[in-house]
Amino acid sequence: MNRASIAGITIDYTGIDGSYLIPRLSAYGSTGSRTDMKLRTIVCDELDEPQGTYVEQVNAATIIRIGAGKFCRYLRDQETGKLAAAFFYNRDYSEVEIRLWKGRKHPLFTLADFEYMYTGFAFCDRLTELGGVVLHGSAIAMNKRGIIFSANSGTGKSTHTQLWKERFGEAVTIVNDDKPAIRFDDGFPHCYGTPWSGKTALNENVRVPLHAIVFIHRAESNRIERLTVKESLFHLTGQIARPYYDSGLGMKTLDRIERLIATVPIYRLHCSISQEAVDAAFNEIMEKAGKLE
Repeated sequence: MNRASIAGITIDYTGIDGSYLIPRLSAYGSTGSRTDMKLRTIVCDELDEPQGTYVEQVNAATIIRIGAGKFCRYLRDQETGKLAAAFFYNRDYSEVEIRLWKGRKHPLFTLADFEYMYTGFAFCDRLTELGGVVLHGSAIAMNKRGIIFSANSGTGKSTHTQLWKERFGEAVTIVNDDKPAIRFDDGFPHCYGTPWSGKTALNENVRVPLHAIVFIHRAESNRIERLTVKESLFHLTGQIARPYYDSGLGMKTLDRIERLIATVPIYRLHCSISQEAVDAAFNEIMEKAGKLE
């Protein structure tokens, strides 16, 4: 069993892959006695049909109740119709077991890949239950202040943060290159590194006050603008992890979005892939939110 503390959540984890997920978790190792979440992944030769009371079908997921406060959500393989994955969890996601079908074949993902993705979803559920969210973006820390650059995949958010790293060197830390966590500590949002950082291993076990959120839009010229409440709501809703299978968590996610809008400057950066784009963002953030010393 591995113990990790991620965004202030202590997780006891047992998994299947020792070459990918476990090494990433090791950077978040914890020796504390408190446990906030028990997370387990196992591989089965075959997945038996879970038994319980039908709750609902949400997209490809079937949800059933298997006991008092306990549920199962399962997915079928599109090619064979067999159960490909089943998630057993209690109502607050403090205990989650992920079962994977050993015979599942996928053109892009291995079982280790599915473990990586599904454990990330489980962590997100628990984080949301405990007052946080995961924002799809590339997060940096500069002099103990966090900035998250968010956009649809392929827009260039990771490239933009690398430009900051090139410009400012050791003054910039890549907190997480794909899925940083946000929690409200003493009423103010903080950005946390997590081991779930997409295709790259760019993540650090750090916590910094969240200073700004910047949504990137590709353009030929470089300019940045502060978003209105309506615009901020639209952009955040599109990039914050939303648990489609749990309406209660969905409502909590909306509450976090409202709190972010009320406490953090949110911008849209029209930019090219250039150091001029860094200038546009850096100068505006400094002017509106105080100099980054």
